[in-house]
Amino acid sequence: MVKVIILLLAIAIGLALGPQLAGNKGYVLIAFDNYTIEMSVTSALFLSFLLFCALLFSLWLARWLWLSFYRSGAWWGQRRKQKAISHTQQGMLAMMRGDYQNAEKLVSKAAGLSDAPALNYLAAAEAAQEQGQDKKRDKYLEQATRLADNDAAVLMTQARLQIKQQNYAAALNSLEQLPHDSLKQPSVKRMLLSILPALGLWQRYIDILPSAHKLGLINQQQLQSELSHGYQQLFLELANSQGSEAVAAHWNAMPRKQKKQMSIAAAACKALITAGDNNAAYQLLGDLINRHTDSELLSVANQLQLSDPHPLLQQLLKLRHKHPENAELLCLIARLYAQQEQWSEAKDFYQQSMQLAPSQACYQGLAEVHRQLNEPEQAVHYYRQALAI
Repeated sequence: MVKVIILLLAIAIGLALGPQLAGNKGYVLIAFDNYTIEMSVTSALFLSFLLFCALLFSLWLARWLWLSFYRSGAWWGQRRKQKAISHTQQGMLAMMRGDYQNAEKLVSKAAGLSDAPALNYLAAAEAAQEQGQDKKRDKYLEQATRLADNDAAVLMTQARLQIKQQNYAAALNSLEQLPHDSLKQPSVKRMLLSILPALGLWQRYIDILPSAHKLGLINQQQLQSELSHGYQQLFLELANSQGSEAVAAHWNAMPRKQKKQMSIAAAACKALITAGDNNAAYQLLGDLINRHTDSELLSVANQLQLSDPHPLLQQLLKLRHKHPENAELLCLIARLYAQQEQWSEAKDFYQQSMQLAPSQACYQGLAEVHRQLNEPEQAVHYYRQALAI
């Protein structure tokens, strides 16, 4: 309605002013340097109107051209991006199929237009490693690292690839660059469970086992087994590198809860024996045996090489009254009697042990006793029994 009113007003003004302007056209002079332009006012107004229309048309044309180029560029960019997404998806599917050559080609080609190019390069690195192309793998890893420096996903993928290649030192270095919070993730713990034992970092391995158990990575039985194995390796390492004093010092500094686990205590005693300190092993073992007649402890006691086995023998004889049906205990007593060349007593205890649970150690011990008693036929018999087990 407003436009109609404006149009009617313009027509009315034109009808009113038109006759007057026709009778009095006026005069316009435009001088520029040596050039002059003369025209009537009506012609000047009409020319101005034409120039104004030309300007509007030029602006419209420029805007149309710019929008056309922009839309075509956006369409082309979007098409390339969609193609990159398609290549990435196809590359991931090829990875799952085991077609690593095609997977590497697709994901690396799409990396330039990917929303997360570092992930494309990581996938390409994994595909290259599966093909045994270490140089290309390292190149892709370098590109991923450059794009996402110290990014957790990059570092964890890099560590996983290094573990596959059994490059455990490099894998540990990659994981140590992770933020502290990332180190608590189950996936990182799982990798550390394979890295630390391979590098012989037994104390660190022991330290992460409880948290791995809390995260459900290992069950209770595995926890106890791995703790025992870890301490056994740690004690042996200390015994071989620093001697029995280091083993004893580490044992004394351990939590009381872990000292109560007989498998760990047995590992400490074995390490002391390995270090050649049988007396220190006996001091630790003797106190433990009084409280626990554990089979592992008795097995370690059987390895002791004491210059005077009499104190241990007397201790075991007292324990025998509490545990009269412990075959391992009776076999150990028999061996100690044999060390003191008390052959009759050794024979008696070997026989008692065999009645409860025949074992190769008992047969071998009895064979040696009969040999010392100059009973070769019996000795041969028991040697054969030992070999038959």
